Amino acid sequence: MSNDSYGNLGDASNPAADGVFCSTEISIVAASSATLIAALGTIGNVTTLLALGRNRAVRQRRRQPTTAFVMSLATADLLFCVAVMPLMALRYGRRRWPFTSSSLWCRLFPVALYGTVATSVLSLVALTVNRYVLIVHPSWYGSIYRTAGMVPLQLAVCWAIPYGLMALPLFELWGRLGFDRRTFSCTVLPSITSTGTFSASPKKFIFIVGFALPFCAIVLCYTAIIGAVRRQRRNMQRYTVKGSVSATATPGSMAAGPSNDDDERHLTRTTAAIFGCFMICFLPLTIANVLLEDAESAGEAGDIHVLASILTWHSAVLNPFIYALGSRHYRLVYRER
Repeated sequence: MSNDSYGNLGDASNPAADGVFCSTEISIVAASSATLIAALGTIGNVTTLLALGRNRAVRQRRRQPTTAFVMSLATADLLFCVAVMPLMALRYGRRRWPFTSSSLWCRLFPVALYGTVATSVLSLVALTVNRYVLIVHPSWYGSIYRTAGMVPLQLAVCWAIPYGLMALPLFELWGRLGFDRRTFSCTVLPSITSTGTFSASPKKFIFIVGFALPFCAIVLCYTAIIGAVRRQRRNMQRYTVKGSVSATATPGSMAAGPSNDDDERHLTRTTAAIFGCFMICFLPLTIANVLLEDAESAGEAGDIHVLASILTWHSAVLNPFIYALGSRHYRLVYRER
């Protein structure tokens, strides 16, 4: 992306200079999607938090660390729906930034946007690692998740890393936060050197840390989980043929009976569904940012970028429905309510 494409960051009141990023039709789709996601995501995530937080049986389950990570995921998605989506709807509906570019919110909006999305992703990583340890290395589970303070520490890391990264452009240590007239949005921008030229933007680095590394961690965990589940099924089939249903058939199981084995497989499938939605929602935007960041992303390229962003927004709606309605344990909680 050329330096000129960032334009003058100081004046968002010139409508002739705004709105060149995407077509009017795509803006209408984006504004409608943002409005719908804000409503459905808020309802879904609030309901999930209430169901998990107020039900004693769920709180006292032996999988309480999993519940903590799900609540972290729902909290981040709820903040995204409440703080980010309404402004997205206004931004695309008007094809202009709804406030002045010099306002405090213009600097806080990118922090809220990238911070909540990255926290949601890292909560998903923590959730996947929890599944991995419980199924593949159950002997580690006690020291990692039963030691006092370990789960709160992991949750703190999930929230500290995203906002720590966003502190770099917020305090202009690397990059800066400001108005980009071309995309009619406040976002992460390159730093301005003493000679008046633009240095490298930290946005690509933020996307690498926010998606590429979590993606690698999730792929490795699920590769191991799939292998463990396949070995488990083969062992169970052998015992079934012999006419012996053994409670210790699961390799590395924590002395769980058949019903608990089924619970583990069910929760693993639920988490895998969240991972699949994660890939569908985040991979297109990551590719678009890497491939289109250095181009004049207007017209069709801008439309592709916005459509990829809309997919990302949907993760805030899909996650609570997958977890709250896809898991039999959480379905019971919903019926009780």
